[in-house]
Amino acid sequence: MDRREVAVQWVLLVSILVAVFLPIVFSAFILSGKQWRSAQERARARRLAECRLNGRLLRLNI
Repeated sequence: MDRREVAVQWVLLVSILVAVFLPIVFSAFILSGKQWRSAQERARARRLAECRLNGRLLRLNI
C-alpha cells in the first residue's frame, strides 16, 4: 500500500466523521435552550406513543 492509498483512506475516514458529527454539533449550537428542550420533549413523546402502540399490538397478538 503506497502513500496515496493511505491518504485516500484517511480522507474518506475524516469526511465520514465530519459528515456524522458536524450536524450534531451544528444543531446543538443553532437551537437555543428552549428549542432544544422542546425538540427533546417531542422526541420523548413520540417514543412513548410508539411504545404504547407496540404494547397494544402485543396485547392484540398481531
